[in-house]
Amino acid sequence: MDYKHNLVFKSNKKELTMNSKSDIHLIDIKGIEASSYTINTANSEQDGAIPTSLKVEPREITITGDIEKNDKESENRDYLIRFFNPRAEGEMFITRNNISRKISYKVSSFDFVTNKMYEYIDFTLVLECVEEPYFSDAKNRGNYLTLISPQFAFPLAISAVKGRPMGYKMFKPVMPLVNDGDKQTGIEIIATAKRGKVDNLKFILNNKEYIKINNVTLNQWDVLRINTSPRKKSVTLNGVNIINKIDRNSTFFNLKIGKNILKYECDNGGTNVDINVLFYRKYLGI
Repeated sequence: MDYKHNLVFKSNKKELTMNSKSDIHLIDIKGIEASSYTINTANSEQDGAIPTSLKVEPREITITGDIEKNDKESENRDYLIRFFNPRAEGEMFITRNNISRKISYKVSSFDFVTNKMYEYIDFTLVLECVEEPYFSDAKNRGNYLTLISPQFAFPLAISAVKGRPMGYKMFKPVMPLVNDGDKQTGIEIIATAKRGKVDNLKFILNNKEYIKINNVTLNQWDVLRINTSPRKKSVTLNGVNIINKIDRNSTFFNLKIGKNILKYECDNGGTNVDINVLFYRKYLGI
């Protein structure tokens, strides 16, 4: 089977595309299948040892390519050097046939292998994925706990006196979320008080863990954001940090692998809020 790869790099509000047909050719890529693992063990009185934990190590991705010989050759070479600045972090979006995923990176090394007058300019790029060695969805997944059910259809009959609703709001305080990736993953909850005040929101996962915001009223159009992802944990109201307002028994829960159930409660104004839930599945490779 002929595997086709397309890479799109994003860094410092700039973008660079690399594949077999672009001016900057992709020749080979290594390190996208899986990272290395470390199994920690404890001594045992019997043969062997007792495994205590498993750690996925930082991922190294090595890319080799060359630059098309055309009137933009020097310009493309300069752009490559400046784009892969070791002080700039970035994201790599990779499509392998019909599967698309992304990963954050830091530049470890960037070298030109040859630079002869009548040959293609070859390069080797090494990326380190240190904080998060997993790939994730290129686009977020999720759902709304509230939605509009359309009522506009043909044949259309509208009473001149009573009129006809074009849609109505359905409130779903319970939402199934399926994580079919390779690892537990955090979620982002965006709650908007669209129709009035909402008091003391509480989000419960799988009838066990919860996050509750104490003594906080959302006025109309206020936006509450909760992020439970590692290294990104936060609770903000209209962009202002209010993490000190969460209940002391709250936990920044993660979606387990498989089906999860998320529901919300509040003291008052449950029908005033629209809730959007976003998450990225994590993968060992692509």
